[in-house]
Amino acid sequence: MARLSAREIALKVLTEYPGRSRPEDLLERILATYDPDRAERALATQLVSGTIKWRSKIDFIIKQLSHRSRVVSPVVLNILRLSIYQLLFLDRVPAYGATNEGVKLAKQFGDNYQAGYVNAILRRYLREKDQIEFPDLYEDPIKHISVVYSHPPWLVRRWLQRFSVEDVIGLALANNRIAPTGLRVNSLRATASQVEARLVEEGVEIAEPSLAPGHFYVRGASPVEALKVHRDGLVQVQDAAQTLVGLVLAPEPGKVAVDLCSAPGGKATHLYELTKGEGLLIANDVSLERLLLVRENAARLGHTGMAFTASDGRKPAMHGVDYLLVDAPCTGLGVIARRWDLRWTKRESDVLRMSAYQRDLLGSAIEIARAGGVVVYSTCSIEPEENEGVVDAVLERRKDVRLEPIGQALPRAVVYREGMMQTLPHVHGVDGMFAARLRKL
Repeated sequence: MARLSAREIALKVLTEYPGRSRPEDLLERILATYDPDRAERALATQLVSGTIKWRSKIDFIIKQLSHRSRVVSPVVLNILRLSIYQLLFLDRVPAYGATNEGVKLAKQFGDNYQAGYVNAILRRYLREKDQIEFPDLYEDPIKHISVVYSHPPWLVRRWLQRFSVEDVIGLALANNRIAPTGLRVNSLRATASQVEARLVEEGVEIAEPSLAPGHFYVRGASPVEALKVHRDGLVQVQDAAQTLVGLVLAPEPGKVAVDLCSAPGGKATHLYELTKGEGLLIANDVSLERLLLVRENAARLGHTGMAFTASDGRKPAMHGVDYLLVDAPCTGLGVIARRWDLRWTKRESDVLRMSAYQRDLLGSAIEIARAGGVVVYSTCSIEPEENEGVVDAVLERRKDVRLEPIGQALPRAVVYREGMMQTLPHVHGVDGMFAARLRKL
């Protein structure tokens, strides 16, 4: 099979993904099919993720430069998006190179007329890029941030109600970065120093310090699954913020612990490690297919003592549990940097819709906890309705539950309120995660 270039792979993903699957998943399948070298793989990934994330700004520029009400075809639009993204953000790609490659793609997937159109737009951009007028920040901050930093207006409006303009811009920029790869050490098989030595042997660069103990951020590790340290079960891919959630629950060895919504298994396997493999750790999920991912991760890590159940977390068939993690399904608005098109697929109504479901999940978890048991509620969202709003609503309804302090287990910087953790991408440099520790009286 002929290999595709990074730009051809990127164009294929951008053209095929809408309405079919997540672009991250589609890219992985296409990369597996054409097997490019590491440099082409990295460039294709950056082109796809960056073009999708910066789509609002890129489309604004294209509209300013084009005299047409519509672009010739979706393929040509995506070629223009790819090319403008490179001209905007990839300094190592010469301007003439990005332009020529865009024209070449237009000839390959269109015709000479379309290639001429692409060439005209890109050359006009090079001539007039400093003259493009974006919405004014002070006259219309919502429109300015949504266009210049490429986020939907409804989300910018929500954030401006809670954060300063500077913070919202910082948050948007954090969402537009290339999310770092985090690795949690499997403490049942290795120490942090042993894993660090193995990573160095494999030529992987350890990046900035992590907020979480036994956790690394790494560079040059694509794909992670190819690393021997991963195949040998010494690490699990996980962000530092997710690792901190396990420390909020902190299950004791010899007790019964349940991860109620466990797929794909990062937090469940961490909880097993925190119990030192003693007691009973049950990984539950509503999806049997996704539960198989948890089993695969557990097997690779050597966590042979874990148990698995498939049930709706709102109607779990268990009782008298010592420790429960409710890592609830959510909008994911804290992990926009990792979910490239999520900002464009979510709606404001999703926030309220999810919060009702989340309250049911947390209420069910409290029901099956034993008296004196601990329940941790967490999401990868930064929206109050999904986080403290859910916890406060349950505390209002139930007088047999109270918040427990979590300050001793975590860095002080992430403690949001007593008993609650909130990480923010632009403040802490990690995924946006929320967690609250509750004890049943």
